[in-house]
Amino acid sequence: MTNQKPLLSKFLSFLLLSLSLCGHESLMMANELIPVGVVLDLKSPVGRVAERYMSMALSDFYAVNHNYSTRLSLLTKDSGNDVIAAASAALDLMKKEEVQAIIGPQSSAQARFVIELGRKARVPIISFSATSPSLSPSQNKFFIRIAQDDSAQVKAIADIVKAFGWPEIVLIYEDTEYGNSLIPHLMDTLQLIDTHVPYRCVIPPSSNNTEIIKELSKLKENYTRIFLVHMSASLGSKLFALAKNAKMMSEGYAWMVTEGLSSLLDPMSSKVMDSMQGVLGIRPYLTPSKQLEDFERKWKRNLTSIQAKIKSTTSLNWFGLWAYDTIWALAMAVEKAGMHSRFFKQSASGCNADLAALDIFENGTRLRNTIANTTFEGLSGNFGLVNGQLEPSTFEVFNVIGKTEINIGYWTSQRGFSKDLKDTGEKAYSTSKDKLKPLIWPGYTIHQPPSRLRIGVLVKNGFTEFVKVEWNSSTDDTPNVSGFSIEVFFAPLSLNLWLTTGVAFIFTGFVIWVLEHRINTEFRGPPAQQLGLIFWFSFSTLAFAHREKVVNNWSRFVLVIWIFLVLILTQSYTASLTSILTVQRLQPMFVDIKEIKKNGYFVGYQKNSFVKELLKEQFDIHESKLKPYETPEEYHEALSNGTHNGGVAAIFDEIPYLKIFLSNYPSKYTTVFPQGSPFVPHMSRAILNVTQNRSKIQAIENKYFPSQLTCEDQNTRISPDSHSLGVDSFGGLFLITGIASTVSLLVYVFKLFYSHWPILSNKNPADSYWSKLVKMAKHFDQKDLSSHTFKGEESRVHAVASPEVSVPSPGIDDMSNHTRNSTEGLDDVVIHDDNGSLSSSSRHGDTSMQDVPNSS
Repeated sequence: MTNQKPLLSKFLSFLLLSLSLCGHESLMMANELIPVGVVLDLKSPVGRVAERYMSMALSDFYAVNHNYSTRLSLLTKDSGNDVIAAASAALDLMKKEEVQAIIGPQSSAQARFVIELGRKARVPIISFSATSPSLSPSQNKFFIRIAQDDSAQVKAIADIVKAFGWPEIVLIYEDTEYGNSLIPHLMDTLQLIDTHVPYRCVIPPSSNNTEIIKELSKLKENYTRIFLVHMSASLGSKLFALAKNAKMMSEGYAWMVTEGLSSLLDPMSSKVMDSMQGVLGIRPYLTPSKQLEDFERKWKRNLTSIQAKIKSTTSLNWFGLWAYDTIWALAMAVEKAGMHSRFFKQSASGCNADLAALDIFENGTRLRNTIANTTFEGLSGNFGLVNGQLEPSTFEVFNVIGKTEINIGYWTSQRGFSKDLKDTGEKAYSTSKDKLKPLIWPGYTIHQPPSRLRIGVLVKNGFTEFVKVEWNSSTDDTPNVSGFSIEVFFAPLSLNLWLTTGVAFIFTGFVIWVLEHRINTEFRGPPAQQLGLIFWFSFSTLAFAHREKVVNNWSRFVLVIWIFLVLILTQSYTASLTSILTVQRLQPMFVDIKEIKKNGYFVGYQKNSFVKELLKEQFDIHESKLKPYETPEEYHEALSNGTHNGGVAAIFDEIPYLKIFLSNYPSKYTTVFPQGSPFVPHMSRAILNVTQNRSKIQAIENKYFPSQLTCEDQNTRISPDSHSLGVDSFGGLFLITGIASTVSLLVYVFKLFYSHWPILSNKNPADSYWSKLVKMAKHFDQKDLSSHTFKGEESRVHAVASPEVSVPSPGIDDMSNHTRNSTEGLDDVVIHDDNGSLSSSSRHGDTSMQDVPNSS
């Protein structure tokens, strides 16, 4: 029995070891390796970062899901920036490695060919960086895009352009599949908001510095200084560095970048970021999460050893996050689909280049559908595919300042712009730039670059009142150009009414402040606060938005008269403008051109103008019935002779030239205005802004067309009193409010001096007049505790000595000592009399006093 125990012990040990080995072998067999191909450009920032993100995703996923029976095995191939190399790598992975999915390739051009290979072999092609709209997952069944389509951003871009009121914008993009495919979507969306694209700058990725500088020189000569850049990081960084050297990142320019470039700003060098100061951009908004914070800490901790290899910064970027989520989605889908099948051998050919003989992955469709239905909380947010790609989400609007990008707002398809996503107060869709935070433009300025417009004015020999060109050989043949069409664009605005109104605003605010300062806490505070209140209070009355209450009756008197003036001013301006815009005009004797054509009348037009072709093509008037003329005198002669005596029955011309003609012959002719004439919206608004200032337009017209001063306009017959608003229109109202404010101010100052000046003079007769004024000013700055507004406050005057002692409050008779030691509102007052000394200290009107017995 003793010998049997060691044998039994050895047997049990052997049995346990066998069971352990069998369990380990079973576990190894349970973890089936699923080959997955990865095709990346490992020399690019995106490729280097994505490879590292996917490696971390693989280890993180199986650390959490260690009980999974499948394990992804990533087989990576470097495609470089070459379409053929990418296709060759994908083909090799399918034929030799029999991969069940391919992640990549990186660019849209590479993806187009590889997608076809995936379709033939039924192998899902999963890309996190091929964002071209021309690659559609709905049209390519085995293509899955774990990224947002580039076209998802065009509405946000258009809203930014609309918010800043840019009528024109130049597109700069790279000549690739990625660059070209977005342009039609941009053009269509910009056209909907009436934004013109005068020039499109196309730059091939292979362009050297000289070629890019040549393109930038063309842009610099263009009058449009608003640019939208859509290109990859490598080409975009080169473009901005050269643009800075060309002085195109200075004040007056505006640059905006699309999602593709802005999503990769972080890995760029500080030198490139320095050349992009003031650039505006959009990118998907990254929702903060606990999982993202943990990953970022791990990324920064592990980056020290690999940073030199991948040449990246510690910041995250979108393509890396999408690559990370791609691994998680694929690992989940492989486990759910139960991927234990192999390729179906379609041909025995061993030639790698035989595309027709690709083996077919029999469970490819099931894997593709499983990926499409996979949902989870990823690093980039809620993961869920819609039509084979990520659904557009919230966009972040940012501004490049210093070495980082500053968030200035958000954009969503439901609400437009907003400063804060948590703000749920306003539901209406907004494209106002007020919904964005202030930003810095190129040149480190807060002033928005203006939209520049080149205006050409045609010189007419017979109408020198509009443009007169005089050549002077002594100034290197530089012409001296003058006339109505020149001065109307450069004439300054009339300042009479606005200056008078502005002075009245400031004066009224000052008067209200003086009347309220001593008795109203809302009109007290630091000097800067009080100065701002003077401007704010009076100007806020323009919209009746003032919130400060007034307690002085004189203030109420001034304010009532002032608000009455403001009401009359605004209502009169509105009424006058409405009258100008809606005045009825008399009609001419006939307006139908059919009558002229029916009777075969001759028609005149201005020589060398477009009117001739208009009459021929649009009105179908035969050329034999058209006669050209050049000067107003020729117009008059032709109309006087009539159509039967060698003249014409009517003359067709542009309105400005006809106004010149009518000014010379006001009582004989009238005009027929065209109906439904199309005007470009932006130019129409600009013209209205100028023409509505009738006083200035009239002054310029009088200068160049003086004969109109003696002529009655037969077309309008408007009353002579219907002129623009001027200072004289409101002279009486300004006089009334000025007198009311001045009288109130003088009465208040008189009462103040009447009450306190005699006491001050008697107490300190030796002081100079100026010294007394200074003391009065300091006294004015103190609260008037006798006012009814302070009587409700709790008294803080305490008698420290005997209750029978009568202690007076410090008044104007103690002002000499009170002001002598005043510092920042702290006042020490010492009062001496024959019986004893009374010491007192006061801070901002609070008083404490003590009766000190006489030492004698």
